[in-house]
Formats: sequence, C-alpha cells, structure tokens
Amino acid sequence: MGEIADDWSRFEVVYRDSYHAVVRYLTRRLAPDLIDDAASEVFAIAWERWSTKRGAALPWLYGIARRVVANTWRSQGRADRLAGRLRGEKDTYTDEPGADTRVLARMGAARILARLSEGDREVLMLVSWDGLEPHEAAQALGCSKATFAVRLHRARRRLEHELAKDVPVVADHRPVTTERTAT
Repeated sequence: MGEIADDWSRFEVVYRDSYHAVVRYLTRRLAPDLIDDAASEVFAIAWERWSTKRGAALPWLYGIARRVVANTWRSQGRADRLAGRLRGEKDTYTDEPGADTRVLARMGAARILARLSEGDREVLMLVSWDGLEPHEAAQALGCSKATFAVRLHRARRRLEHELAKDVPVVADHRPVTTERTAT
C-alpha cells in the first residue's frame, strides 16, 4: 500500500510541474475545445503507465501527448465525416488550426513550415518551440538519440533550403567609387 502512495506522490509532483507545458504542447496542435479532454487523457495514460516511465518526465509526457493528438485528429476526422454524411454533405474534413498554426501564419512562417513534412515539423518544433534537448526529444518520439540527431540535422537542412527559396534576390549594390582628379 505504501508503494502506491509513494508512486502517487511522485506522480502528483510531475503533474504539477508538467501540466502547463503539456497543455501548451497540446494547444499548438489541437483546436481549443479539445485541449482539456486531451490533457486529461495524457495524464490518465501517464498514471496507468507510471511504472514503465523511463528518463525525464516531460519528454515521456510529450510522447504520450503526441499519440493522444494523433488519436484525437483521427477521432475528430471520423466524427466530422460522419456528421457530414448524416447532413448529406461531401466527405470533407476541416480542422480548426491549433494556436501554433495561427501564430506561425501571422509570422509568415507557416507557409515555409507547410512545405516541410509533418515529421520534419515535429522534430523542429520539439527542439525550438517546446524547448526540449535533443535527447529528450528523442525520448518523446520514441527513437534513439542518434536517430533523432540525424532527423534534426536533415530537417534543419530542408528548412534552410525552404527559407533560401523565400529570400528575395537582391541586385549587387556595391558602393560606387569615383576617382577625383586633382585640378
């Protein structure tokens, strides 16, 4: 009985320390009305799997959150398609963008990030937006540190390539020097 109480105490600390970070992660990926349920699901799964946790808590929770987001997208898509069929509409799926998409769109970066694969975006966002160290991001994605390092390197190169496409070509404007002759 004492072991469960100790586990629960440790879990409560992780919950208090990580809740806002997990909600921010979900906010960047889900519509606002889905975030509370997704956060609850993340922590319910975390408690169920508490005995299997390895390494730092936050990357482990992000790994769970990533799968919850994917399940939510699938569920939401199925529900939207069913509702559309019941209304006699075509099978289309519209999704309200998450906060990250709205912010990046305002910054003009969404256009460039949209040209990258979902995998590249996830790798870059875990490090740059979520602030994980590469070894923590590897844990969140369920891959080795070496595999993550390669994915991150490749994603950064593809991002640089896409950014270079958007840089306007500027004509060579070297200062013109005029030689004055003494008179």
